Amino acid sequence: MCASLVQNRARLIDVGTDHAYLPVYLLKRGLIESAVASDINEGPLEAGKADAEKYSAGNIEFRLGSGLSVVSPEDRITDAVIAGMGGDIIGQIILDSPLTRDKNLNLVLQPMTRAPELISLLYENGFAVKKQLCAESHGKVYTALSAGFTGEKRTLSGTEAYTGKLDLSENDSRLFLKKHIRNLKNKGKGDKSCLTLADELENILKSYEN
Repeated sequence: MCASLVQNRARLIDVGTDHAYLPVYLLKRGLIESAVASDINEGPLEAGKADAEKYSAGNIEFRLGSGLSVVSPEDRITDAVIAGMGGDIIGQIILDSPLTRDKNLNLVLQPMTRAPELISLLYENGFAVKKQLCAESHGKVYTALSAGFTGEKRTLSGTEAYTGKLDLSENDSRLFLKKHIRNLKNKGKGDKSCLTLADELENILKSYEN
């Protein structure tokens, strides 16, 4: 899902690469030109190096460091993947790096939690979501999105933050939204505004399920 949001012939950085599966996958298929795989810990980088060697994936650099601090304009990065983290952490990585304000940079984000909050933060800080996908695996549903800097700031409504750029004609996207509706209903036991938002989202869903 993340790989499908990366631009063809990209110069990629995979932040928090872990085992470097994504850059290895993309390089082996000739979909990107080069990759920087970064992590804040030595262990994942060593595992990534082993995978790159195992699968003979060349043109990949491994760099130890936090967020996007390991790259500079000289690296000419076109795509930055920040996946497998909480939406709050992803948001902070984006705000901490001036490189993300390059309108030509494609951000590929895969929040494990707090996706609506991340989407709201993006728009509030001059970014926009271009595409959003969902996928169900082993009973859990995940989302990934591509975004970029526009310079235009705006505040989203609750329903806009939760629906994002979801294609609700797709079953996995509806499953993802249903998960958030359940969470809002649980929160609604102490916050009635969450129940109101859950009802609004359910009404949106009904138009796609009827």
